Parts: sequence; structure tokens; C-alpha cells
Amino acid sequence: MGLEGYLEDLGISEILQIISLSKKSGMLSLSNEQETGTITFLEGQVVRATSTRSPETLGRLLIQHNIVTAQQVEAALVRQSGLRCHQPLGAILAATCQVPPAAIEAIVKRQIEEIVSGFFTWDKGSFLFQLGEPQAFGSTSVNPFDFMLEKGISSPRLVVKGRHFAGHRDGVDDADDAVLEAEIEFLEKRLDDEGLMLLRGMLAELEYSSMGSGIILLILRYASEIMNRAIIFDVRGRQLVGLGQFGLTGLSTTADELVRELRLDVEPDSLFSRALQEKNVLCSALEQSVAEQTLSKILGGVPDEVFLGPLVSDGKVVAMLYGDNYPDNGPIKAATTFGIFLSQAGLAMEQALQDQ
Repeated sequence: MGLEGYLEDLGISEILQIISLSKKSGMLSLSNEQETGTITFLEGQVVRATSTRSPETLGRLLIQHNIVTAQQVEAALVRQSGLRCHQPLGAILAATCQVPPAAIEAIVKRQIEEIVSGFFTWDKGSFLFQLGEPQAFGSTSVNPFDFMLEKGISSPRLVVKGRHFAGHRDGVDDADDAVLEAEIEFLEKRLDDEGLMLLRGMLAELEYSSMGSGIILLILRYASEIMNRAIIFDVRGRQLVGLGQFGLTGLSTTADELVRELRLDVEPDSLFSRALQEKNVLCSALEQSVAEQTLSKILGGVPDEVFLGPLVSDGKVVAMLYGDNYPDNGPIKAATTFGIFLSQAGLAMEQALQDQ
């Protein structure tokens, strides 16, 4: 699985969840005009994070938290340099200074959470995820295992904490640990309820889709698993042009012919316009614009909540998926996971276009 692009197109939250759900190991490199950083994954769990704004070493962190003294760190480094087989600094300190390993893990975990939370404040930047086991990273002079968790941190935990940090960077976050833990549990449960097995399978298939048409068909196939009907549109400026569909019945002409002839002009302040501008999944009621009312009439009615999912490639929305559960009036339960898939599908589409 290759991931490369810009944070303007795919946010850090979606990147973390895609790598986590794919259970991949590798390093995510991030950069903007002021800062660079990395997040290391082991089977989808975050085990390490670095940032040029947080250059602390493990020894310095332990000294700051009064776990060990500077003299003990120096002695441990001397001992480490004399070993024929490298040992992590934390393991040496635990053995020679009777430092509980759990105390070291807690400090490293907190540092990783703080670094990753800082990335959530980035409005723009570039990212690159490279597959590989963590042992392949770093050098013999600065071994990354000196600052790496044995048991990783889940992406839902980092996403919740990162969003809170970014949302309160100019003020005080009064959410206590119990509130955060409840949000983390809710996000994990919601992802479980929304078909993680389906998402993992579709992400795996997406890796082997090298043609734009194949990606579009895969999007429609995924949509057919979680909603009753859908139309995918080509985005041409401020106009939506029908490409394909499933689930449309009871029409005066064949559904495929109708969709291919469908043209909807996107008006300002409409739900379609919001989706194009925000480049994010929207689940809401259709509004009163001419295009939305035209679509509702063609479809023979729509439920109270519909799904709009933009497909972003090279910073632009190149396609838009409309979906609903008509005639049922229930919500799209798997909207979150499908949105994650659309984010990855946009990157795959971009790569397919570059390879042509």
C-alpha cells in the first residue's frame, strides 16, 4: 500500500486510520514549511513518533521526569556503547537503575501522543508512507528502538487526542481523562460496527486497481454493500455529470441511460457546493437548490439523510458519490469507514492518472 500526497487532500486523521485498518508496518514521513516529523507503525499500531520541534531523547525525558539522573543516563550510554549486541537504553536503565519498565513506557507513550497531536494542527504539508519493518529504520549511531514502544498505541486513541489538541490549541481543553476515554471507546465501537472487515477487504482490492474505471467500479461495489442506491458523478467545474449507478428502480427509462444523460448545475450554498468546498463526506438532508430538487424528483423521493462523498485527486474533487437508503429512512451506518475508503481511492485515482 503506497500513500503519498498532501494534507490538504487527506488529513492526518484519515491517514492514521487507513494505515491502522490495513494493519501495515512502515514509516509515515510528514513535512511542512516549519517542521518535519515521522510516525512509525508496527502492524497498524503507532510505536514511535519524532518531530523537529520535539528533539528530546529518551534519556533527557527520563531526567526531566525525575526517573533517573544525568549520571545514570551517562553510565547507561557508556555501557550501551560497549555491548556487542545493541540493547535499548530503556532496557539498560531498567536493569541497572531498577527503573520499572512500565514507567519508561508511560513516558514514551505520552511523548508519542504529544508529538502526533501536534501534527493535527497542520493545515497543509506533504506526507509519504513507506512500507517496512521498524528494524529497517534508523542507523547504528541513533537506534530508533531507544525511543520505541513495545506495545503500540491505537489510531482511534491518537485521533481523539489529536482532535482535542487541535481544537483547543488557542484555549484550555477542559475535557478530563474520563471524557476522552469515552470518546475513544465510542470511535472504536463505531468503526467496529461499520464493517471493518469489509473496509480492509476493499482497501486490499484497491491496491491492485491501476485503472481509473476500475476504481470507480470498486467504489460503486463498496457503496452497494452499505446503502440501497447510489449515483457516481464526474465533476466538471460546477457541473455534476452522471457516470454510473446501482439500485435505481421504477424509472421511465433504463437507469444507466438516465444517469449518463444526467447533468446537475451546482449552485452556491447547496449541499453539493458544501461537499465540493469542504472535500469531506457529508450526511445530511438535501436542500432546496434546483439541482437537489431535480435529483429528488428523478429518484422518486429521498430519505431525510443522504450521503455525499467527494473523490479528491491532486487537490481537486474529480468525482462525487450520492447515496441513500430509500425507501428506508435510516442513516448510512458505515459512512465513516466508507469515507476513509474514498480518501484512499482518491489517492489511487491520482496514481493511476500519473501512470497513464
